[in-house]
Amino acid sequence: MEAALMLLLLFVFLTIGVPIAFSIGLSVLAMVLVSDVPILIFAQRAANAADSFSLLAIPLFVLAGELMNHGGLTKRLIAFAQALIGHLRGGLGQTGVLSSLIFANVSGSAVADTTAIGSVLVPAMVDKGYKPTFVASLQASAGCLAPIVPPSILLILYGSIVNVSIGALFLGAVVPGYLIALALMVAVHILTSPKRQPGIVRERFAGRAAIKLATIQALPALAMPLIIIGGIAGGIFTATEAGSIAVVYAFLIGRFYYRGFKLRDLPAIIISSAGVTVMVMAIIAFAAIFGWLMAWQNVPEILGGWIKSFTANPYTYLAIVVAFVLVLGTVMEVLAIATIFGPLLHTLAVGYGFDPIFFGVILAILMQIGGATPPVGILLNITCGLAGVTPGRCIGYMGIFIGVYLFVVLLTIAFPSLITFLPHMMLG
Repeated sequence: MEAALMLLLLFVFLTIGVPIAFSIGLSVLAMVLVSDVPILIFAQRAANAADSFSLLAIPLFVLAGELMNHGGLTKRLIAFAQALIGHLRGGLGQTGVLSSLIFANVSGSAVADTTAIGSVLVPAMVDKGYKPTFVASLQASAGCLAPIVPPSILLILYGSIVNVSIGALFLGAVVPGYLIALALMVAVHILTSPKRQPGIVRERFAGRAAIKLATIQALPALAMPLIIIGGIAGGIFTATEAGSIAVVYAFLIGRFYYRGFKLRDLPAIIISSAGVTVMVMAIIAFAAIFGWLMAWQNVPEILGGWIKSFTANPYTYLAIVVAFVLVLGTVMEVLAIATIFGPLLHTLAVGYGFDPIFFGVILAILMQIGGATPPVGILLNITCGLAGVTPGRCIGYMGIFIGVYLFVVLLTIAFPSLITFLPHMMLG
């Protein structure tokens, strides 16, 4: 009864527009007050959820992303991508996907990626004749790459709560993440044909000299993902230690190489990254209590028993997970899904015989699709605001781009080695 009340309150709060962290926290507090659970448990569980060495990587990578963004990284990445592929059909759209992919390998945050790249490219694409609904849908979909490819905040959280190697999850997400980016670029090529969008102004080829100059200017930023992934794969440092190295590297490059900020700008940069971190950690802490209370009410056991009685086929279970997470993503924030339902889905997946790295990457992709699906999808709301359209008008294009993500999911289910090859080869 208490679990049903908590779920009902959560959806009511979400429906009336209460921020996700407060929606979870208020629904949890209401259940604690009406049950015989001591109120002190609320504070203890919140503190325990946040007290994790692995989760320390989240504020570190958020800060690194802020430093690189203020240091001029975004402009140079966009200039590099545009010089390289801007002359292709749908060149600015292709540039948006490639820039988002590169920036994703730095920040790990979908909101940071979407805001940084979208604030530059979305108005530029609209001015060049791209349909605003297409632009908003594309940039929201490209922003979803950040929590998939390393250093993904989502994978850090998921790996820490289900006790799976974060480094292995990072490596497992590399190939699917890059396949999604490639598939998005193919979709852009098709959707920006003269027949479908005749008003687009096509860019000219920048020339070899411009490509060389843009590459040189972007090289320090492009090296950062190699340092992070190479260090983790080589066993040189953990994901959390990689976050510390990323902060130092981002500070040195942004301050002394790009000269994008001064020392007096650091307080504003730190406050900005702290705001994002507080939002993320509040969701994690409250969602952990939510999950614990659900377990106290035996909801995971009941749901798990129902699923096992429903089917013994692992791929039927996987189909249920796909449908469940996609629907849940329309009404719940990504990190909340990972914290509340991640442990249950992981336990059931291992019971069905799935490799935990394989399942973790698949689940991360599915959860992140929710970040761009209305009505809760924050990424789509950001890009729609930049493009001057409403999320409801973007459903057609969003359906196409979600189909791209699901195509890659099906591809990795058919060929699991696309995920497991790198972790097994590099980490054993």
